[in-house]
Amino acid sequence: MLPKASTMLFLAWAKASLVLGCVPQAETPGLVMGPDTPTAPETIGQFINHVSLNVNNLTRSIEFYRDVFGMRHLFTYNLTPHISFSYMSHSQGGRNGSAYQTTAEMLRYKNNNAGHLEFVYLNTTKNDIPGSPKQTSTLNHIGIIVPDLEAAQERMEAYGVEIYKKIGAPMPTDGYTARKSSIGDASNLSDEEWATFQAGMAEFNKFCIFASDPDGNLLEILPLNEPDIFAS
Repeated sequence: MLPKASTMLFLAWAKASLVLGCVPQAETPGLVMGPDTPTAPETIGQFINHVSLNVNNLTRSIEFYRDVFGMRHLFTYNLTPHISFSYMSHSQGGRNGSAYQTTAEMLRYKNNNAGHLEFVYLNTTKNDIPGSPKQTSTLNHIGIIVPDLEAAQERMEAYGVEIYKKIGAPMPTDGYTARKSSIGDASNLSDEEWATFQAGMAEFNKFCIFASDPDGNLLEILPLNEPDIFAS
C-alpha cells in the first residue's frame, strides 16, 4: 500500500535518489523509514478529519466533487447573507462508500470519520481566489483513492475535467507541475537536481492521474491497489 498523499513529495525525492543516484547522499538521503516508536498516549484517537478550501462558486464545487468523485453533500450552513460553508463526504458505512448511509447518519458520525472536504464561500468576492497552481502556497494537492483508476479517468474525461497527466503518461514538461516554483522558492536548485526530482516524480507517479478541480486545486488520483514501487 502506498504511503499517505501528504508524504508524496518527500518519497518521490527519495525514489529519485535511490533510482538515479544523481545527487550526493549527504544532500538527499534517499528513503528513510519512520521509526516504530508509538505516539504519546495523550494523542491516541486523534486523526485528520477534513481539509477546508475557499471556493469561488459553491454550487459548482459541490456538483464537481459529487458528480466526478461520488462525494455526498452533508449540509450547507449560511452563517450570514454573504458567507456560507458546506461539508462533503463519502458514505462510510463501508470502505469507500460500499454501504449506503442516509445524510443524517453521515452527519451523525461526521466527527468520527476522515476524508471530509469543507468549502468556505464568500459570495461578494469580486475577483476569483487563485488555486494552488496559480499561486504557490502550502497546499500542494489533494489525494483521492479510487478502486478503478481507468474508470475514474473515463469519468473525468466525460465531465470535462482538466487532466494534467493520465495513467501511464510521463509527468508534464510544461505547466504547473513542471515549474520549480510549484514547491516553493526553488531558484537555488541546479537544473541537474531539478531534473533528478522530476525523474523521480515520473517514476513515483506512473500509476496515478493529476487533474484540476474547478478552482484550480491540484488533485492526485491514486488506485486503491497500486503496486509497491519501493519493492526491489
